[in-house]
Amino acid sequence: MAVHVYSYVNYYYKGPLEFYSDQDKDNNLPAPPTYPKKPSYQRKNESLESFYNRQKEWEANRPPEVIQEIQGAHMTQAYYTKHLLPLYIEAIKKARQQDPSKNWLLQEDNDPSHGTRSSHNVVTAKKQEHQIKSLITAQRRTVLSPLQAAAAAAAAAAAMTTVIRVPCSSANIGPGFDVIGLALNVYLEVAVTVSAKTASEHSLNCRITYEGVGAESVPLVPEDNLITRTAVYVLRCHGIRAFPAETHVHIKNPIPLGRGLGSSGAAIVAGVNLANEVGDLRLTKARMLDYCLMEERHPDNVAAALYGGFVGTYLNELTPEDTERLEIPLSEVLPEPAGGVDTGLRPPEPPHDIGHFKKFKWAPEIKCICIIPDFEVSTAKAREVLPTTFSRKDAIFNMQRLALLTSALGDSPPDPDMIYTAMQDKLHQPYRRGLIPGLTEILQSVTPQSHPGLLGICLSGAGPTILALATHNFDAIASHLLEQFKKENITCEWKLLQPAEEGTTVVRPSSPLQLQGGEALTYESSGVSIDAGNQLVKQIKASVASTRRPGADAEIGGFGGLLDLQAAGYTEAPILVGAIDGIGTKVKIAFEMGKHDTVGIDLVAMNVNDLVVQGAEPLMFLDYYACSKLDVESAAAFVRGVADGCRQSACALVGGETAEMPGLYQAGEYDAGGAAIGAIKKGTTILPDKQAMEAGDVLLGLASNGAHSNGFSLIRKIIETKGLSFHDAAPWSLEESVGTSLLAPTKIYVKSLLAATRKGMIKGMAHITGGGLLENIPRMLPDTLAAELDAKTWAVPKVFLWLKEAGRIEDKEFARTWNTGLGMVLVVDSRNARATTEILQEYGETVFTVGSLVKRKEADCVVQNMHVWR
Repeated sequence: MAVHVYSYVNYYYKGPLEFYSDQDKDNNLPAPPTYPKKPSYQRKNESLESFYNRQKEWEANRPPEVIQEIQGAHMTQAYYTKHLLPLYIEAIKKARQQDPSKNWLLQEDNDPSHGTRSSHNVVTAKKQEHQIKSLITAQRRTVLSPLQAAAAAAAAAAAMTTVIRVPCSSANIGPGFDVIGLALNVYLEVAVTVSAKTASEHSLNCRITYEGVGAESVPLVPEDNLITRTAVYVLRCHGIRAFPAETHVHIKNPIPLGRGLGSSGAAIVAGVNLANEVGDLRLTKARMLDYCLMEERHPDNVAAALYGGFVGTYLNELTPEDTERLEIPLSEVLPEPAGGVDTGLRPPEPPHDIGHFKKFKWAPEIKCICIIPDFEVSTAKAREVLPTTFSRKDAIFNMQRLALLTSALGDSPPDPDMIYTAMQDKLHQPYRRGLIPGLTEILQSVTPQSHPGLLGICLSGAGPTILALATHNFDAIASHLLEQFKKENITCEWKLLQPAEEGTTVVRPSSPLQLQGGEALTYESSGVSIDAGNQLVKQIKASVASTRRPGADAEIGGFGGLLDLQAAGYTEAPILVGAIDGIGTKVKIAFEMGKHDTVGIDLVAMNVNDLVVQGAEPLMFLDYYACSKLDVESAAAFVRGVADGCRQSACALVGGETAEMPGLYQAGEYDAGGAAIGAIKKGTTILPDKQAMEAGDVLLGLASNGAHSNGFSLIRKIIETKGLSFHDAAPWSLEESVGTSLLAPTKIYVKSLLAATRKGMIKGMAHITGGGLLENIPRMLPDTLAAELDAKTWAVPKVFLWLKEAGRIEDKEFARTWNTGLGMVLVVDSRNARATTEILQEYGETVFTVGSLVKRKEADCVVQNMHVWR
């Protein structure tokens, strides 16, 4: 007699073992014990109250056998191994005793002794037998031959990761209820690693890991997680019952849940793309939208997340048959949550062309201020408060404004009065006042007149997030709205976002096999847009031309930058000096704030300040800008900053390189480097003049403009540990945000220092960058001398004092990390100290006498009275 084992195992119930013989057949077997699942979706036309009552009824009647505490795949496996596998092993032992001639662990589904069982029991029995086999064989040590080891290594190499990135979205923009949506640059990221194994111990062949918002509550069971449930639905529509190969899905989600920023829409779009990748379905985006609409049912969020940018949408009039398919309850569309019975039947496929979209223009200067309260509003609850019908007057009110708004938001410059009026609504915001305390007052508290820069304000999606569109004055607008929420005892965070024009992107691993067939490839299909590069050149041409100087025309478009030294004033061959540097992690703050011009100035400053300390006049500059996908507006703002820095230092911007490298950089991020060339006239002393230095020489310090471009990894860590956002008011300066304050550009000292140098006043200069005072000042000194500074003699910016206290930074570490308020330190003869100070002050410098040179004993730089920093 063949003995088999099966068990109904799912998220809600762990049933007892059942045994059957091959004579019994399925029709004589008692069904595995089952219980109703907890209601998780509203039925069609069901009220929210009825839905909640069904959930309460389920809780009241829940059998004691139901194990509610099991959360996630790992816990389920732990329970399964502890309580069920020992019994299974005993069952196999009994089977072997009864018929030792058979190997019970290696039976196939087509073994005649299995009988004609249902597909569910076949799959379950096979899975359990596989798990028993894995458990037993895992206890034996396996030694691989070299050939087997090579095969295993090849299989591991076959596992490649695909990354799906889906932007969040804001829907119902102003009067566009269920019609328009806007993709924003906060991204749900799904990393998909497919191994060479076609079967695994994981349910549906899928393992989920998660990081980000809601990590404590997001389910990790493939049948219950919205992303993987969506993927399985799409796969089953194509006859694929589970993930075809063992798949690891790692979800990284920064999108707030239940806040009106399209978190569920992003998950659904990610799920459809996940199925398309693992199943090699080759769906068009239009067909993907159909699958998304089978779940989301309204197109504004999913269309924006899928296609990107500012989109308008509508649903087609469908045939009665297609309409019936679209109205099938979600519980019948998606796979049963967490281990429910797989009937083997195909789920209902979506009709074709359910919805259509149109991408509207968006003026590049318009940014999005998102005020995100710390509470959730469910879409179901937000829809329940809406009336079933609207008045003709209110419908016309919204249609009139919507007709203007979709055009007005694409005009550059935008018209604040038109946009503010066009963003009014009468179809959903008035009815949702009860869900969001103070909503009406908050929306009416700002206007373009009261807060210049504001264009319009509305509820984002179903709320509670508020979306304010603006061109500038972001910090002041956000601070005002935060204060309005504070009056209602509601705390919020805020983000400055911009449209995610590219929509959903999929970065696939490179493989030669991918090039053997399929459609012809283009450079743009790989993620590099030549057209975007050309558009950038057009935008920056005027900025670059503004840096012209004698000897350099600052024309872009050639293969190299030219400089005529004679025309630049160097009749005899000068000594050329080169410098190269970057900005560092300060750019991370620029990404967060959406402000890119000041870091362009930083790039120039870090280079030309290094030139001038050697007595060189900066003549030409070149920059390098690298990103994943070129955002023309961000890059143009950056280059405008570079041009500004070049003008401040009378240096020509003669060339640059913009590189798109998809897969190497994160979307929305970039890095930059720069190089400057300067010259020292023949016969002029090259600094530092160490031979001229002597004990008693005076040290002058030039005030810095804050942190400049160094120590930002530590700064960001301190900000994070204090629980601050870069959009919060700066604790050291309540008039501006943390990010705005920290983005103050590095001060450029070129013109003032060249003026003093040309009069022979300066013996040496130190640019205070990474390493602070203690590491940079000794670089200009001879071995016989040391610098002795008095910390009482210069003003330390408040930002540094706050950072020192907040990070509990020791005095010495403080002096070797940041500039402490001195961007430059000069060595001058004591007799010339006053005259040098006056020259520098004429150029607007704040000058401190900070110390002197002394004969070196041990340390090459000593800072006295550091206690004043505490």
